[in-house]
Amino acid sequence: MKHFCLVKIKKGVGIILGIKQQIEQDEWLEALERTRERLEEDPEYRKRIICLKNKTQEEIKKKIAGKKVAVSWSGGKDSIVLKHMCQQIGINRAFWVRSNLEYPEVLNWADKHGPDNLEVVNTGQDLKWLAKNRHMLFPQHGKIASIWYKIVQNTGQKWYFEENEIDMLLVGRRIKDGNDPGKDGMNVNKHGVVYYSPIYNWSHEDVMAYVEHFNIKLPPLYKWANGFQVGTGPWAAREHTGSIQKGWEEVYSINPSIVEKAARHITSAAKFLENSK
Repeated sequence: MKHFCLVKIKKGVGIILGIKQQIEQDEWLEALERTRERLEEDPEYRKRIICLKNKTQEEIKKKIAGKKVAVSWSGGKDSIVLKHMCQQIGINRAFWVRSNLEYPEVLNWADKHGPDNLEVVNTGQDLKWLAKNRHMLFPQHGKIASIWYKIVQNTGQKWYFEENEIDMLLVGRRIKDGNDPGKDGMNVNKHGVVYYSPIYNWSHEDVMAYVEHFNIKLPPLYKWANGFQVGTGPWAAREHTGSIQKGWEEVYSINPSIVEKAARHITSAAKFLENSK
């Protein structure tokens, strides 16, 4: 069955937010509140989200026909929305690539609200590793941030893809996040890992409206400082801090025990605690 989204949206409910990295936390929260108001006030907006879901699900079915697939779940809003849609059309396999440097709050949230039968791929980075690779702490430019993504996400996805003889990984990459998901959301990397990003052309508002309309729970990180900008991943890979000490300050405000444990291995963490007394 084909789905056609011929709904008229009231003036003023179009795309507002731009590229993820250029949006401040307050702007994200304001946009989320506006999205909630639109869903309550405009039935056509609600219909549009349902239509978008149905249309995307039909596209997924076509792309994955006859293939062994899995959803790469990160606990972020995009992968949560993707998994929610995939679950409804019978795609149950999901895995989470993470390290030993995750926020305890996110781990606890994932235990309670993560997908059923979620498989975990742990790439092993921990405090001892971080102490030997201190240049990786709180990336201040894109090069280091991209290395984090490579050694955690890309490495874990490659391992899972090959180990389980998967034909295609479904991911929540979107153009509005500054990603290049490939033509029509399809991409094959240099290692032969096949990626499909079904929501590649969704706006930020589309994702937020989906979350709100279907009452999906999000992890606590979106309420933290720069939560929407930073997103998921190891706390040590936290971007947009401006300095190492500011990075420790932000992490301490989230969970002091992370910094206290890190201080046993990393001088800058110990210095932060000393200066905070």
